[in-house]
Amino acid sequence: MTAPETIGALPGTPEIPPVSAAMRETELKFALTAPAFNAAQQWEKFDPAVRRPRARRLMAVYFDTAAGDLARHKASLRVRTVNRRHVITFKWTGSFAGGWFERGEVEAASPTPELDIALLPPEIAQAIIRLTAGRKLEAVYSSDIKRVVRLLHDGTGTIEMAFDSGVISAGDKTCPVREVEMEFKSGDAGALYRLGLDFVAAFPARLESLSKAERGAALASGKAPEAVRAVAGLQGEPVLDGAIGALINACLGQFIANWPAFESGDAVKAVHQMRVAMRRLRSVLGLFQRAFPSAGFTVFREQARNIANAMGEARNWDVFAELLKTGPAAAFPGEAGFETLLAGVAQYRIAGHDAVRSLLGAAETLRFVLSLQGFAATHGWRNALAGEALPELSVPARDFADTSLARLHRRLLRDGKNITHLSAEQRHELRKDLKKLRYTVDLFGGLFDARKQIAAYGKSLSKLQDRLGVFNDLAVARELALRLDAGDDVAASRAAGIVIGWCARGAVEDDEGLRRMWKKVRRLKPFE
Repeated sequence: MTAPETIGALPGTPEIPPVSAAMRETELKFALTAPAFNAAQQWEKFDPAVRRPRARRLMAVYFDTAAGDLARHKASLRVRTVNRRHVITFKWTGSFAGGWFERGEVEAASPTPELDIALLPPEIAQAIIRLTAGRKLEAVYSSDIKRVVRLLHDGTGTIEMAFDSGVISAGDKTCPVREVEMEFKSGDAGALYRLGLDFVAAFPARLESLSKAERGAALASGKAPEAVRAVAGLQGEPVLDGAIGALINACLGQFIANWPAFESGDAVKAVHQMRVAMRRLRSVLGLFQRAFPSAGFTVFREQARNIANAMGEARNWDVFAELLKTGPAAAFPGEAGFETLLAGVAQYRIAGHDAVRSLLGAAETLRFVLSLQGFAATHGWRNALAGEALPELSVPARDFADTSLARLHRRLLRDGKNITHLSAEQRHELRKDLKKLRYTVDLFGGLFDARKQIAAYGKSLSKLQDRLGVFNDLAVARELALRLDAGDDVAASRAAGIVIGWCARGAVEDDEGLRRMWKKVRRLKPFE
């Protein structure tokens, strides 16, 4: 299996066999209000000569182990009943060409509504046994959906649109469903994303980032969604053309995967991980733009920067709140003014998170996601290349990585000279160099044979980045402390002064420690 197929595999996940194109589904899901849902069924793109089909009732029971092994491995297993016909379906996510919006799907007819995984292809049944460690499968949750299906043909592709309304149930807990699924059936892969863009321009829709199975599993477990860290990088021997799409998918997938955690989980970690996703995306797009100048790379890189910046206020106040509570407020527990400062910080944090919520619900963000995924699915970067340059995309991705990593390494060494004497601005630029290099190591390092050497190099970069990050956080914290209005509150003013002094003292760097870290990075030669 090539690297674009395996990037992002969960550590320790039992292998699921490679799948054919017929065993994959690529779809978009949009949640709508009741009025928008009804209006969308009368969309002008539907052929008025074709009568609206009758609704079908889809009843499904989902199975998992008591420990939730399938859900933990991002897989689902169900038996669906439609008009007395029973179908067993196994679905799983992976790093497919369609990125976040594509998954593996295998079905088998069943004579009864009882689950029998032996009816599935043997390799899939064995994969389920490995995923569950052979533990007993039991009914965990169910869905009762009314579905109306329409087909759209735009001359380049065929898309099936399903209008689903109903409920997901787990015991006495329920979750309503009102969504539109657009599934790619045939033709040009970009047709799905173009239609999605047309749809969100016509109706106030929100991208649904969780499948029905994921919502059902969450309902059954009662667990809040967790923030999602960046996935593993490229593996195997991919060519550069496939690697570009795979890395775009990985970054975009991490961004979308953190939406549920932001809404109903650990919002602080989710904001951080979404910003990381956009920074990683900017880094890889910058690498590719340098080698293959394309308006697409430029536009999406700028949009990723704007999204990351829009989340910066929330992230800065989150970091400041933690620093305040664990630092000066903990060191001076008798200072009454810290309570007032923390209340002020809480208000800024609420405003910052509200801004992130607005960002994720904005039409511009939705267009960014759909346009970028369409760009990846259709290999849009090829359009900017002259015919004679296209073979350059067929070179091994490792060759491109080797050249890029060596160049970024040289730049780091150049900008880090006399590190203890750099100004605050120069340190900030050095930290950006570190991020770009570390992200590149993370994403391309798996293509090299010297894994331990690469890992050690990445770890050293990370430590140096963290050290410079502390200096940056303290500088930002000092600015935020000055923004807190203590008014005539003497105690709060005193506490604010303590915070500013704390930051100033902490910003006095440990020159010897910084110098030792830098020497260690300079001595490492991971690409020789």
